[in-house]
Amino acid sequence: MVNQSPAGTTVAIIILTYNQRAKTLQCLERLHAVGALAHHVLVWDNGSGDGTVEAVRAAFPRVLAHLHHANLGVGSGRNAAARLAMESWQPSHLLFLDNDILIEPGFVEALLQPLLDDPQVGQAQAKLRFMYDPARLNDGGGARITFWLGRVRPVGYGEVDRGQYDQVAPCVSCGGAMLVRADLFQQLGGFDKAFDPFGPEDLDFSLRLQRAGYRALYVPQAVGLHEVSHTFESGGFSEKYARHKARHWFVFLRRHASPLQQAAFFLAGAPYLLARVMLREGRKGNFGAVRGILRGLVDFWRIAVGPQGRRGGPS
Repeated sequence: MVNQSPAGTTVAIIILTYNQRAKTLQCLERLHAVGALAHHVLVWDNGSGDGTVEAVRAAFPRVLAHLHHANLGVGSGRNAAARLAMESWQPSHLLFLDNDILIEPGFVEALLQPLLDDPQVGQAQAKLRFMYDPARLNDGGGARITFWLGRVRPVGYGEVDRGQYDQVAPCVSCGGAMLVRADLFQQLGGFDKAFDPFGPEDLDFSLRLQRAGYRALYVPQAVGLHEVSHTFESGGFSEKYARHKARHWFVFLRRHASPLQQAAFFLAGAPYLLARVMLREGRKGNFGAVRGILRGLVDFWRIAVGPQGRRGGPS
């Protein structure tokens, strides 16, 4: 029976995957173990060729597993999955969960409660510990964004978890363990495809949600263990990866940073970061990464005269 507590509230758990069959099955096994499969669960396969969907259907017949014909990227993949979940179940809330996270008991209920208590809370994010070093925090309160230095780092990253981040607090929410009101997700147009194939579509969404007058909260009572894996370019700092990362950061900066923060980045942060990358990657002979960053800058200037870098919502 699908969990509908309280008063008809329903949660759809959305898991995106791409050629990570073992991780996806492990994630679902944990959902089963803690009782979370009582909620609706959708696995959206972004064009894998490793038999993930067949394996999910065989092991978890109650899970809706959908194989898309191509890799849509993170933002567009999650948006498409959300549309399918809405068509299938009309849930009141959507929980976006990375497939390399193992949740602890009470995870879904803890994230849901603040949204039920206060209609101005539109989004909630979990506490994450490292899967293979669970005494340490991967995320203890969402993202800290330092615009002038081009840096995004989770609150408490790498710290031993001594309970120092065990209070509910406002946050800029990351997307890997995040619950949002379904109607609000639709109202805001979901994640912005301008950030495909990866990030920071989640931070952009959280900032747009807050700009619309809603609150985003970090909820430490919801705990997950995070392996922290990457599929794009096999996690390598390739030319393609560097190009996307640079272009997306420039769009994100233009959209959300103040004029002073933008000026500080281009005058101080950008030259410092470029020098660091040139030194680090040059030692490895990876000059493609430097080319990628420069090409990302060119991409940004090409779109800067258009609307997507200025708009506060999806393109």
